[in-house]
Amino acid sequence: MASWLLMLVGLWAWGAPPDDVYERLRRLSPREMDEVVWLARCIYSESDRPDEQRLVAWVVRNRVETGFRGTTYRDVVLEPRQFSAFNEPTPRRAYLLSLDPFTDHPAWQRALEIALEVYQAPAEQRPFPITVRHFYSPVSMPTEAPPPWARAARPLDLARLGVDPERFRFYDGIDETADALVPSVAEKIERKHQRKRVNLQALRSRLRSKFSGRVQRPARPTVRHHP
Repeated sequence: MASWLLMLVGLWAWGAPPDDVYERLRRLSPREMDEVVWLARCIYSESDRPDEQRLVAWVVRNRVETGFRGTTYRDVVLEPRQFSAFNEPTPRRAYLLSLDPFTDHPAWQRALEIALEVYQAPAEQRPFPITVRHFYSPVSMPTEAPPPWARAARPLDLARLGVDPERFRFYDGIDETADALVPSVAEKIERKHQRKRVNLQALRSRLRSKFSGRVQRPARPTVRHHP
């Protein structure tokens, strides 16, 4: 069990007066509390705007409920190359993983409340179909090109929800074939280096054989016996 869960249980056992978010978390099981925290970490990493955080949270919930790249919030968030803030070991990733219900920061507490709201919301409050499991933010892309899976797809028109398409675009019906895990730049470089190492080892092996001083014996002729 995470240390913050133990602290939370301890405070409640001693009768510490929780606020509304703590009180609602208290009603969850330890596993459910952990799931809410992972969801909050994810939406907090993607946006600082509550309306955008709420939609991102629904995308994550859609993935969990359809088993797309994970069946728990933790697994979905940590799936390689899905949510950029969690991809590589960085100071930002370490900070996000340190966030818990006791982190006293207004923006984080708001994200935690939104995550809890979406986690507990009845299915009929879903703002788009359960098959909406992809989004990306044009303003956060390192280049102007969209991700490969979005190039042949059309984003949802979510103007009714106040979504700015220059900040976030959401997509319906992207399957795992279209969303194949594309190797990162670092992985491509490493594979290239591996091929070079293999080729160099093969060349050295041939050179050692060529200059070893050994005389290659001619093949023994095959004698055919005629009847």
